[in-house]
Amino acid sequence: MKKISLLIVMIAAAMGVVAQNSVSAWISDSDSFTNIRCAPHGAVAMALPDTCTYMVGLTNPRDGWWQVEWIEAAEEAVEIELAGSTTGKYWIHHSVVGTSTRNYGNQRWCLRATPSKNGKPVYWFTEELVVNPIEVKGDWVKVKSGKHTGWIEDVGLCSNPLTTCP
Repeated sequence: MKKISLLIVMIAAAMGVVAQNSVSAWISDSDSFTNIRCAPHGAVAMALPDTCTYMVGLTNPRDGWWQVEWIEAAEEAVEIELAGSTTGKYWIHHSVVGTSTRNYGNQRWCLRATPSKNGKPVYWFTEELVVNPIEVKGDWVKVKSGKHTGWIEDVGLCSNPLTTCP
């Protein structure tokens, strides 16, 4: 029975069915330093100065916090060493990370109430938006843009702050 379950998981992964619990973004903090913490609401492990643009790999969202998998100085494409955590993990609040929508040609898109193409539209927009990712379920990302919160397919987001995405 275990072999059959493992085979099903392997086939689902190959088909892209297994949910990926991660998203890429950039740090969009207005403070002069952005705190990377040891745990949600925890002690500061490291503080990144606002001297460059940082891209971040985020996973395991929990109550408005993301676990940080990697940080890169975007202009130089240099990975920043994660250091200083007493837990071996690093966390950042969703309010200081951002990504943008890919509707460069003013297409009409919407945020949805649930992570599905059939989800009720919450907010329609035609302009490119900068959004804060909050949560991820499969190919859908829950985002906040100003007073609007909803779900958008991950293919509709661009995590590169320096250029548009194809």
